[in-house]
Amino acid sequence: MTYERLLVEKKDDVMRVSFNNPRLHNAMDGQMLEELVALLHELNRDTVTRFVVLTGEGKSFMAGVDLKSDAMSVGSDPSSARMRQRLGQELVKTLRELEQITVAAVSGACVGAGLAIAVACDLRVAAEDSTWSLPNTSLGYFFSWACTPLLVSLVGPGNAKDLILTRRQLTAAEAVNMNLANVSVSSDALMSTADGIVERMRAGGPVAMRMAKKLVNAASPAWFGDVSTAEPELIERLYAEGEPVEGNAAFLARRPPTWAPKEIS
Repeated sequence: MTYERLLVEKKDDVMRVSFNNPRLHNAMDGQMLEELVALLHELNRDTVTRFVVLTGEGKSFMAGVDLKSDAMSVGSDPSSARMRQRLGQELVKTLRELEQITVAAVSGACVGAGLAIAVACDLRVAAEDSTWSLPNTSLGYFFSWACTPLLVSLVGPGNAKDLILTRRQLTAAEAVNMNLANVSVSSDALMSTADGIVERMRAGGPVAMRMAKKLVNAASPAWFGDVSTAEPELIERLYAEGEPVEGNAAFLARRPPTWAPKEIS
């Protein structure tokens, strides 16, 4: 398959995948979402690749979704928002369950959808210039794509609420302290560090490594009380209520959102 929104390089047993929308700091549009899902399904059939490094072209890992695109919905239609939600869940679940070991090499903005991809990876390397945040609620969304359990497993409920509800931006050092990232390195050393981690892991037996990853995933509480079945319905309700429409419009107009008051009967 030919990709436009992804740059894919393979060398021996390592694949490097770069998000390719640098003009918008690699913000995800509908095409990138669909291409990522397709690539992950290809990796599910790939018995040669052992490691996958995900990173961003240019200055950022991924600055959330492109709000002018159809990444979250087609024309703000609630039904399409529900279906897009299911595709986002497919992306995250397939990424997490890959038999390959995945490393997110994060520079610049790691926001929203970018943070969703990062937490679905096995390891996260943070460049010192990276910033990590979840502005979703200011746009009328919650942190979806079945990622909230993954986030809670990494940072705990209190820190997860801090990130989601206050929307504060973390530095690389804060991300490491919160267990959101595994290590912070200078920006110049980001890719060499990620490559070094892969080289260190290569010494492990391929079958043993694959089994070890699956055992850790099985022991994780991340899917306890799986929220993925309810999320698409909740997203559809948000669109029917109109909050994402107002949140997106406010962001694009560079103004605070105006949330309509609800009457209590």
